[in-house]
Amino acid sequence: MNRAMVRFLLAKLLLIEAGLLLVPLMVSLIYQEDLSVKVSLLATIALLLLIGGLGTCFKPNNHHIYTKEGMLIVALCWVLWSFFGALPFVFSGQIPSLIDAFFEVSSGFTTTGATILPDVSVLSHSLLFWRSFTHLIGGMGVLVFALAIMNNSKNGHHEVMRAEVPGPVFGKVVAKLKNTAQILYIIYLGMFALFAIVLYACGMPLFDSIVTAMGGAGTGGFSVYNDSIAHYNSPLITYVVSFGLMLFGINFNLYYVLLMRKFRLFLSDHELRWYLSIILVTTVTIMLNISHLYPTLSQSARFAFFEVTNIITTTGFGITDLTTWPLLAQFILLLLMFLGGSAGSTAGGFKVIRAVIIAKLVKNEVLKTLYPRRVLSLHLGKEVVSQETQHSVLKYLAVYILFFISLVLCLSIDHQKDFLVVISAAASTFNNIGPILGTADTFAIFSPASKFLMSLAMIAGRLEIYPMLLLFLKPTWSNY
Repeated sequence: MNRAMVRFLLAKLLLIEAGLLLVPLMVSLIYQEDLSVKVSLLATIALLLLIGGLGTCFKPNNHHIYTKEGMLIVALCWVLWSFFGALPFVFSGQIPSLIDAFFEVSSGFTTTGATILPDVSVLSHSLLFWRSFTHLIGGMGVLVFALAIMNNSKNGHHEVMRAEVPGPVFGKVVAKLKNTAQILYIIYLGMFALFAIVLYACGMPLFDSIVTAMGGAGTGGFSVYNDSIAHYNSPLITYVVSFGLMLFGINFNLYYVLLMRKFRLFLSDHELRWYLSIILVTTVTIMLNISHLYPTLSQSARFAFFEVTNIITTTGFGITDLTTWPLLAQFILLLLMFLGGSAGSTAGGFKVIRAVIIAKLVKNEVLKTLYPRRVLSLHLGKEVVSQETQHSVLKYLAVYILFFISLVLCLSIDHQKDFLVVISAAASTFNNIGPILGTADTFAIFSPASKFLMSLAMIAGRLEIYPMLLLFLKPTWSNY
């Protein structure tokens, strides 16, 4: 294993995080916050500069990165960024517990939106901003962001980016990997800026519109207020947020296709069609199921559309008490928690494309029993899905189920509460969603051990399990 390259890249990534912390420091200066907040940010920046500076003093001779190094860098980077990103909350005393702060920032970077805070008003503007800024950074990927701004001409970081970008198949939009990262981030930040402007035009205060847009763009869900989007009591803002979340749940490679004016290719994408169809069908079903709870059908439709886009994109904004909804509506939302958005989007979950492939595999197996001599291939639109991709999807499904069952088992041992609370907490953290079904409480109800475990589960879910699993395998750390 190329340990020197792992150390060197991680040190550079810590220096980047130090630079990013300058943004909430500027917010702290603008709002003239207490000295303790500024000191907490400056102390964290100084610590990152010290460790990062020492780590980059000696450049490695061998710059090559294999798959193992790529996955290890990705996993360690997300853990370290979450740890150091939590320190301003601890140093300032606004979240005194390091495990609670680690949970909160892990939830931010992984765009989960789960929180241990019963009252977000305890946070200053700068740390409230940093909390949601982690959504914006982590939405497209910490390493994708780093790759877009670092000079990587010698390093060949294909393995690093492939380990972080969600989905069964990794694809570049242009030949050079760095240019791919830059294009994706330009599209992403452009959509975020437009989202914030539209929210501001709809009547949100400027700070609120920026924080909400960061939570929406990263499909994370952190908000300025305890009651989230419900605080604004505006149907227009609800629909704007809903449509925004739906757009950020689409594969960003398709937006590049759209910019190239390849409209037919965009509209013919198989995953996109399934994604939009699922949103439509589940929205109508839930709307009819909850219609007796609200005075008008339009209000039922608004809440149903919001929660469907909110859950399928694994965002976690809040607008109503889901515990009052019928069991059917809650069960559909629970299924959407597992499904997630499109591959290559900022959404978490299993991904629509994997679910479609598995459904087609099941169909083919049924057909084989009816027509044993028939040669069957699996198609997505006009494209044939390779055997390698099919096998990787099935293997990921097996690992996904085992990991989830193990997480539920650990949480059920520690947390003697309602089964729906435990299973939805596991689904919420592992699939990077945010809310817990069955209770109005936050994740503060869990023990420190469970919160630490769910923090690691959030990172594992965001990185699609394998990079985090490698951290705990002995062969990972060998020289072979």
